[in-house]
This record gives sequence, structure tokens and C-alpha cells, in this order.
Amino acid sequence: MERVLADRFTVIRLFDLYARLLTPRQQQLVRMYFHEDMSLAEIAEHFGVTRQAIHDSLRRSLADLYRYEDVLGLASQARSAERRKVQALRQLDRLEEEVRALGASTRVERLLACIQRVRDLL
Repeated sequence: MERVLADRFTVIRLFDLYARLLTPRQQQLVRMYFHEDMSLAEIAEHFGVTRQAIHDSLRRSLADLYRYEDVLGLASQARSAERRKVQALRQLDRLEEEVRALGASTRVERLLACIQRVRDLL
């Protein structure tokens, strides 16, 4: 759990993707701990249970989130898509530089407009 708790950003990203697959109580626990920054003791007091019970429940909830990612891979796919988008934008920047180097003309302006439309789609 320590590894998971240390990587808040990853947990929040996974929660955003898979929260609906958790039970309402699991959703509430993860929200309270990671989004509202409540301590385990504060959450335990809220639910009227022990700190250890919250720790165990939270650990199981996080294990579920990681298991969903292992099976479905949505976060991995999103990271991969973002990398491809960045690469495509870099290529468009290079293409735009090459087109601009051709000088001013109606054809160059049409090509630049086309590059911009592709950029807007990304």
C-alpha cells in the first residue's frame, strides 16, 4: 500500500477512469483520502470504525483499481494516445516550417491552413 499511497497522481487518474467499478463505499473512501486529503484516523472517525479497518478497505480499493487497469488498460492507452498526439504535433510543426520556407503564395497559404485544420483535430 505504501507504494500506491506514494503515487497519488496515479491513484487519482485510475479513480477517474474506474470509479464506477468500485462500490459506493470504496468510492467514498478513495475520495476522502485522495481528493479531500483526510487522514485514515479522520475517515475512521467519520465511519465509526478503526483506523486499521479503513486502511484495509482502502488497500483493497486501490488493489481493485490497479487490477482494473491491468485488465482494461485504459490509463495506459490514454498515455500512449497522448504520446502519439505530441509526436504528431511535432511533425506538424516541422511540416509548417518547411512549407513557410517555400515563400509566400496562395498554395503555401492553403497548405498552412490545411496544417492548422489537422492541428485543430488533434
